[in-house]
Amino acid sequence: MEGNLGWIELVFFYSIAIGFGLWQYFKMDRELKRDRAAREEREAKERAEADSEAAAEARPAREASDTEA
Repeated sequence: MEGNLGWIELVFFYSIAIGFGLWQYFKMDRELKRDRAAREEREAKERAEADSEAAAEARPAREASDTEA
């Protein structure tokens, strides 16, 4: 029995270490996906606002050129 205690200790320790490592990996993967989604949503919103502002700025210029002709 004494010869097996070393193996039991190794298996117990490394199973905890591997489990903790996997938990950290999946936790960070979830966080990164959440951050990427939030960043993409924010960038899409900024692009939409910039596009609408550019369209609003272009509209008066077109109307002014239409009245001159």
